[in-house]
Amino acid sequence: MRFLNRSQFFAWDRCLQLLNYYSWGLIAPFVACYRQVTRSRQRLVLITGSVGKTTTTRATSALLLGHTPAWIHEGDNCFGAAGWNLIRQGARTPCVPLEIGIGTPGQMDRYAWVFRPDMVIMTAIASDHVRRFHRGGKELWQEKAVIVRALRRDGLAILNGDDPVVMRMATLTKARVVTFGLSPDCDFRAEQLEIRPTGTRFLLCAQGMSVEVHSQLVGRDAVRSLVAAVAAGRALGTSLELLRTKLESLSPTPGRMQPIRLSSGATAICDDFKAGFETVQSALRTLAEMKAPRKIVVLGSLYRPQWPRGDKYTQLGMQVAAFADRIVLVGKRARLYRRGFTNLPPGVQVDEVQTIDEAVTLLRSELQAQDVVLIKGRGEEKLARIALELSGAQVHCKIAFCKLENILCQVCPYLSQSYVSARGKGASHEPGFVATSSGS
Repeated sequence: MRFLNRSQFFAWDRCLQLLNYYSWGLIAPFVACYRQVTRSRQRLVLITGSVGKTTTTRATSALLLGHTPAWIHEGDNCFGAAGWNLIRQGARTPCVPLEIGIGTPGQMDRYAWVFRPDMVIMTAIASDHVRRFHRGGKELWQEKAVIVRALRRDGLAILNGDDPVVMRMATLTKARVVTFGLSPDCDFRAEQLEIRPTGTRFLLCAQGMSVEVHSQLVGRDAVRSLVAAVAAGRALGTSLELLRTKLESLSPTPGRMQPIRLSSGATAICDDFKAGFETVQSALRTLAEMKAPRKIVVLGSLYRPQWPRGDKYTQLGMQVAAFADRIVLVGKRARLYRRGFTNLPPGVQVDEVQTIDEAVTLLRSELQAQDVVLIKGRGEEKLARIALELSGAQVHCKIAFCKLENILCQVCPYLSQSYVSARGKGASHEPGFVATSSGS
């Protein structure tokens, strides 16, 4: 799309979203027929939940297909795109993974009728979209549970045994239920985790067997995704040793706890695809567990926190204050974290900046080898640009709030181009952007 300027690209992206939404009613019967025809020779593993879906889908794809298709990152996971994501994998593929996301009440009923999965992996239930479901008179977990309830008696429900809300679904299905997680009573579990900036070592325990895994993925939630994929792989008869080999070759999911080596020798953990309250808690917990000479936290704003919003920022601020050696807050709302800094140890420096450039300048002057920098913010803020610029990439895009929230900066055609809005450099929410210089 390099032939489009920024405003045209926004318009094109919006058109695709509308096409995805409005085409679903037309193509859903066709996808249902396709699924009916292929069902006898193709097993469908449907992955859903509030968080961790994409990493779990990538892991499941790596174990079942032997690779991770690029469309997992490029496509959407709902409406018409979900149907296309099934069909594009081919009718002759013996087993296919499919990520499904929902945002409003009633969506999952339609998906259950169309896709009729053989297995369902339920990752976790978080606070994303909760307000929409309260307005619809249904709890979020109940909407997610529709797909578990739809499993046939010979199906398999793979549930997060660490999440008590997910475990409510175990009694709602006639299918066989297995659990995954880190708890000792999970059927498939990870033990003895050692979290490092470049990956996680853990002991994978399943069905009376155990193997040591050295994963490139970082953190407990990433490990849960791997264990969930193993449960699906074992259900299809793949050996634990072969699954271990494939797990170790799986690269980190872009934008989700993704390690990026910086020019200074430090490592940035880039987790800026989304910033729901629970995902920020998890990212901070992961950094706290790492062994590093200095732990630096760069925080943007939260994604649609539940009311009272200030309390969410305060809780996370207290969590940061308990372990961080350096804190950088990016954007106006990020200053709300300060409410939780009452017990911040003396000598821990806190800076507030408003732009990506300011954050880069601040960090570049003080980063040292072996430092670990967690970068966490909502998708529209595109804080990954901080890590990319500190790693030596050409970053000229300075927009403060990007409407292309599902497009990663690493693959965005406008990363190396400079833009100003009609009302000034770096402004957000503007309908159009004018290129001031062209990138490669």
